[in-house]
Amino acid sequence: MANSSRVLVVGGYGTVGMLISDLIARRHPDVDVVVGGRRFFKAEAAARLHGLAGGVRIDVTDDDPLATVDPLPDAVLVAVNDHDDRLLHSAARRGIPLVDIARWLDRVEDAHRALASETVTAPVVLASGWMASAAAVTVAAHGGSAPADHVDIDILLSLQDRTGPDSATGFVDVHRPFELWKNGEPRTVRGMSEPRTVTFGNGRTRTCRLFSSPEQATLVTAGHARGVSVRMAFDHRPTNSAFAALVNSGLWARLSKERRFGILHSPAEKDGVSHEFVVTVENGPSTRTILVKDPEGQAHLTAVGAVTQLERVLGLNDRDRPDPGISFPEGAKDVAADVAAMESMGVRFTELSRSQAGPAAPARTA
Repeated sequence: MANSSRVLVVGGYGTVGMLISDLIARRHPDVDVVVGGRRFFKAEAAARLHGLAGGVRIDVTDDDPLATVDPLPDAVLVAVNDHDDRLLHSAARRGIPLVDIARWLDRVEDAHRALASETVTAPVVLASGWMASAAAVTVAAHGGSAPADHVDIDILLSLQDRTGPDSATGFVDVHRPFELWKNGEPRTVRGMSEPRTVTFGNGRTRTCRLFSSPEQATLVTAGHARGVSVRMAFDHRPTNSAFAALVNSGLWARLSKERRFGILHSPAEKDGVSHEFVVTVENGPSTRTILVKDPEGQAHLTAVGAVTQLERVLGLNDRDRPDPGISFPEGAKDVAADVAAMESMGVRFTELSRSQAGPAAPARTA
């Protein structure tokens, strides 16, 4: 990719979008980073404050959101909900690579339907798994050559962490039943069910419960696992217990969506805390457990995951570019490079345990 690459970050003045813009600009000073959003003056002010290339008005509810963007970018990073797929269509028709980090599972399926009638000539990377698919990438990088029998992804949330509003959207309907895979077969489960006790960093144990996240399907369809379960817990024990009781009692479903969102997301300024999740990969008698931690928190880890995918679609750092069409981060041929990139941005990967029957296999760096 030429040194004059231009990246448009849609939602670029939001919590996560601004971190993405800063990270890509720091890692690649030769890339022009443009902040995009519905309010031009806010986008332009954010770009000036952070020393970026500029700001543009772009609204995902417009019929053709990229119609007035000049010059067109070499890649688009979507950090907001593209509810009607208009930005997806707009980029696909122009052959512009796109990375979307704001689609939950049902919206991933919508993307396939939306592009079915398009001739797609550029990569469309749907990086909407946990932390811009950092969890899915961890599974792909630490799994074997054959699909794992089962993968557990357990996430520890903090109410003190700095997050953007879109991070709460996926939990608004956490009570709804959904489908996940086990032993190669789909099954329907309830949100916040099937509790399991998990040990996180510093020996902390929490009870984690199921919720729906894209990697529970994409890791299976990509051939990395025969079954995947994603669970979450709050680090504050009373909150964790109360939230589970609220959902499982049926009261959560009776609240309006606006009320549920308000409970999950507070616009108040927060200091931020570290964010972590644990990945457990089971394959026959072998089990690997990896702790992934970002000392700078959930928003930063999401930005890190997004930047690694931007680097892929632009071919930066000698990355293999994805093929045209829809793909997922865990399908990268050089997925180990994603882990290395995340480590270079401060994310820590620690192998907590590894067990295997018979002769020990050579250990991989975690």
